[in-house]
Amino acid sequence: MFGPAPLQRLSLPEEFTLLSYGENGRVPNSRQTAAGCAAAELGELALRRRLLVRPRKTRKLGVDIYQLRGEIELSPNTPHTGLTWADDLLSALWTRTTALTPRPLTVTRWLRERGREALALHTSALVERGLLRHRPGTLLTRTRHHPDTALRTALIDGVRAVRAEQVPLDEHMLFLCDLLDGADLTKDFGLTMTRPQRLERARGIGAAGALPETLRDTSTVLGFSLPAREGRTITVGD
Repeated sequence: MFGPAPLQRLSLPEEFTLLSYGENGRVPNSRQTAAGCAAAELGELALRRRLLVRPRKTRKLGVDIYQLRGEIELSPNTPHTGLTWADDLLSALWTRTTALTPRPLTVTRWLRERGREALALHTSALVERGLLRHRPGTLLTRTRHHPDTALRTALIDGVRAVRAEQVPLDEHMLFLCDLLDGADLTKDFGLTMTRPQRLERARGIGAAGALPETLRDTSTVLGFSLPAREGRTITVGD
């Protein structure tokens, strides 16, 4: 632990990035973590009503069947967010979606393009704020980033309280939980949720039923769009 945790809530990509770094200062897999960080950026913009992800789903016997391939849809005429990275990201997305011969911008394509940059950006921001402690690598060791212990524990406890239905599931926690499930991080925290349970949440069964369907759809696609975790543990920059 190295300094008190801030009282204000972090943005979604900041929370995801902080929780991705283990006590050993590493992320489980850089490719998956980078994609998750880029997905969290989209999630933050969705929470601010700047975009949605439109899933491909069909309805059979009264049940929505997700194909889990979504296209990014920007909200027109929205004001700036006040966050530099978010406004820069919106500008980049507008450029991509208003090209002369645009191809639909899918979530999976964007995560591949944006992932490394997103992870580096939010890792550096957390280091500057003192919430990640940067330890440079040497000839024999790799660079590591150790998370603020108190804040990391508080975030995990918050997820645990939502899972236990001790506190209501709000929009922010919906996205955070879907992203952590998609990155297999909840398994590391002892909070595993099965795929059927995740799809029940997507369909609004249980606590998620009080949340807007468009946000549930967006959160679901983002969580399921993350690549599978590979076996070895590596650090950003490998």
